[in-house]
Amino acid sequence: MVVGVVIAGGLVNLPALADQGDIDNVIILPTPLSDIGDTTSPLQKRLEFAIGEAMIDLGILPLAPDFLSIPSVESGQQTDIPGVLRTIAAQHAGRLLAVEINLLSTAEHEPHPIPAASVIDIGTGRLVARTSTLPLLEPDDRLEITASAAALARALARQLEQNGYVMSAAARKPWGGRATDYRVALEGFDLCERRELLTTMEKEFPGFLSLELVKAPNPTFAVYVYRSTATGQRLQKWLEQLMVSYRIAPYASSRILAKDSSIRVLKDRSHKIYSPLCDA
Repeated sequence: MVVGVVIAGGLVNLPALADQGDIDNVIILPTPLSDIGDTTSPLQKRLEFAIGEAMIDLGILPLAPDFLSIPSVESGQQTDIPGVLRTIAAQHAGRLLAVEINLLSTAEHEPHPIPAASVIDIGTGRLVARTSTLPLLEPDDRLEITASAAALARALARQLEQNGYVMSAAARKPWGGRATDYRVALEGFDLCERRELLTTMEKEFPGFLSLELVKAPNPTFAVYVYRSTATGQRLQKWLEQLMVSYRIAPYASSRILAKDSSIRVLKDRSHKIYSPLCDA
C-alpha cells in the first residue's frame, strides 16, 4: 500500500496580500503522514497546530495550507519539494519562509522530546532561523505543548526580524498612537526572573520606548514605569503569551490584571521561571 505524504501549499487571495505591501509569508510544513503510525504519538502535529496559534497571537499570519498529495519514498517516485515551494513563492508578494518542526531527544536513559524549529528562505535556500526549547517532561500535557510552541514562535520571530524579514503589518506602522506611561507591578518575581521578563519586554514587545524603576521594597516585588506606544490591551496580550511560554499556567500559577494604564503581573513564588541569567 502506498502511503501518501502531504506538503502545504498556501493559497491566499492575492489582492488581499497586495494591500499588505511586501510582508514576508510563512508556511508551516506539516508532518508527513507516513511518520504517524498506529503506535506513534501525534505530538509533532499538535506542535504544528500550537505554533500556528502562537504566531497568530504575535501578529504573524501563516498561509492557509492547501494540501497536495505527493507520493511517498516507498513508491519509488521522487518529489521536487523545493520546486513545489518555489512555485508557491512565485504566487505571492514578499518572500516565502518555510517552518519545519522537529522533535529532538535528550541523551538520557528515558529520553524526553525537545521541540525544535527551523526556517528556510525558499528563494535563497538559506537557513535563516533555528531554535529549540526545554524538553517536554509530560508530552501529553496541553500546557507544556502550548508553552513550547509560544517559546519557539517568539524566538523564530525575533531571529527573522533581526535578519531583515518583515513578519507582520506591525513592522510597517508604529504600534498604537501616542506614547503612554504604564505602571507595571511585578509580584512574586525574584531579581533574575524580573530581569528576564523585562529584557523580553524591552527587546521583543513592539512600541517600547523606555523603562524606569519606581520602587522595589522587597526581593519579590517591584514597580516600573513602562513607556510604550502599544495599547494596554496589546501589552496584556503579549504578557499573557509570555507567561505561557514560561510554562506558567494562566489563572493557576500567574495572573495579569489590567486597568487603564496600570498592569499587575502576579506569580506564585514557588513556580520558578527558567532563565540562563540565573540557572547557568
